[in-house]
Amino acid sequence: MTGILETGLASRRRRAGAGRVRGMVAVLAAVGLAVGLAGCSSNDGADAAESSAGSSDAFPVQIESSLGVADIQEAPQRVATWGWSNQDAILALGVVPVAMPTFSGPQYGANEQGILTWDAAALDKLGGEQPTLLSGDGTGEVPVEQFAAADPDLIFAPYSGITQQEYDALSQIAPVVAYPDKPWTASWQEQLTIAGEALGKQSEAADLIDHTNATIADVAAKNSALQGKTVSIALPNGPGTFAVSKSADVRVEFLEQLGLKNEPTIQEADPTKDPDAVYFELSYEQAALLRSDVLFVVAYDKESLNSFLAEPVVASQPVVGDGRTGSTKDFSADKNFAFGGLTVLTIPYILDDVASVLNTAAGNVNR
Repeated sequence: MTGILETGLASRRRRAGAGRVRGMVAVLAAVGLAVGLAGCSSNDGADAAESSAGSSDAFPVQIESSLGVADIQEAPQRVATWGWSNQDAILALGVVPVAMPTFSGPQYGANEQGILTWDAAALDKLGGEQPTLLSGDGTGEVPVEQFAAADPDLIFAPYSGITQQEYDALSQIAPVVAYPDKPWTASWQEQLTIAGEALGKQSEAADLIDHTNATIADVAAKNSALQGKTVSIALPNGPGTFAVSKSADVRVEFLEQLGLKNEPTIQEADPTKDPDAVYFELSYEQAALLRSDVLFVVAYDKESLNSFLAEPVVASQPVVGDGRTGSTKDFSADKNFAFGGLTVLTIPYILDDVASVLNTAAGNVNR
């Protein structure tokens, strides 16, 4: 599968078994807000470490997940993360992880060390010792020994696909916060709320959620064509297939915040009805099911995206021919990836881009 998340999730399911699984100014502004709300205003490492501590009154705390309970006796000082974006929530709350995934390869738009744009900005703002970079981007097999070497006192992975076996192994190292319901379905709000609870920073987390929700609402109001339109998110696979996001996909939830509605008819064509899946696959021959007001085609491999849109059976669909299709084909690599990992740090980075592309498409809807 050519989309990064789709590839990662498919790989995860194969291992775990069927059914498991705006410029830099904007980034700096978002990070500045997050760090400010977290009480960290200095780049000095000692100051950053001191300000990162959560309220001792919040502990001990127990956080339940689908895989077990994390018993956190005191404010964590050494937090390691796993999964695509969990480090964002930790950084937004003013804490520098001791270890986090590595994002190596041009598809991520990360820096030479494998650190994502918004995370690099947050780390620069917070100062302190740089995190150990774990093997993998957080979607594959968990490097348990590397976690042990990092010596964390909390492992944070609510947006991930870790298995029960991996959870149990990691729990021998430190308390593990896994996903509250199903793999890869924790929303950015849930992710941040859980991080606030785990770090003793509930108030800071709530403030960040309120601010980000208000920012999304402001952008939605400026893109009025979006309101009430139906949308489908298509993710080109290969060869001859494409995926459709289900309502549990955090990307769908984000577009719904902008005023769109996930088109229900195509959802009925889900061949597996897998309750743990966040998308399902269809063949090109089923492209006629793309009947939403707006189609959003998402792919990190631009060649696959362009090939999908050029496929005759796809190109002949009214939603494509009428100009009601938007895509990520003109997005930079890091913005492509940002849409796949929606967080309190990535949303300000891509919000205007996504809303603009979809608003243009929605403007061609005739009802």
